[in-house]
Amino acid sequence: MKKLFTLIAAFAAVATMANAQGLKFAVEGGLHINEPSSFSKDALKEAVNTGNSLGFFIGPKLMFNAPLGFGVDGAILFSQKYNDMGEKEKALQYIDIPINARYQINIGGLLGIYAALGPQLSVNIGDRDWSLSDFGEAQSLGKQYFEASKANISLNLGAGVIVLKRIQAGFTYNVPITRDGKSLYNISSTDVVGDVNQVKSNFKNNTWSIRAAYIF
Repeated sequence: MKKLFTLIAAFAAVATMANAQGLKFAVEGGLHINEPSSFSKDALKEAVNTGNSLGFFIGPKLMFNAPLGFGVDGAILFSQKYNDMGEKEKALQYIDIPINARYQINIGGLLGIYAALGPQLSVNIGDRDWSLSDFGEAQSLGKQYFEASKANISLNLGAGVIVLKRIQAGFTYNVPITRDGKSLYNISSTDVVGDVNQVKSNFKNNTWSIRAAYIF
């Protein structure tokens, strides 16, 4: 209980300091639409037959507004994404650290429109290794092993609105730069990809995010 009160006090102190220095503190959350469609081998993509999946994220955010509409923001977000593995989904947990340059146009004192661009570091904090033989139809295809990267780097492109200087809502498209993981596919069925016995592949996830933040 004492640790909880200490954490709450530290949280409040950061928010107070942020406002005192001209920064804005916010809490942000939203939904991911994950597209695990980028495999370096067509054979593995065909065998896995992945689709879009829904995830979520939440965490604190700092925003700094510079003159002429320019600004910078950064966040530390707990993020859970899902990869569609046929009949089931694999959950991947990350700490996402996006840092964005932002340009904002204010329309009166009620509405602002912004565009943002910047890099993101994602650190895997969950289960990194799994086998596709545990998921749905893949049980009959052989042995498929996946290993998520410890960390990956991506690029965020986003836009949205700020209402009453308190509520921010928008969308972001996340483009992977480094791989999200690697896979090894030992094929036991020639019906899948012909006479190939083993396929090694890297995979990447393209992600749409719908996000909202409350600015203190």
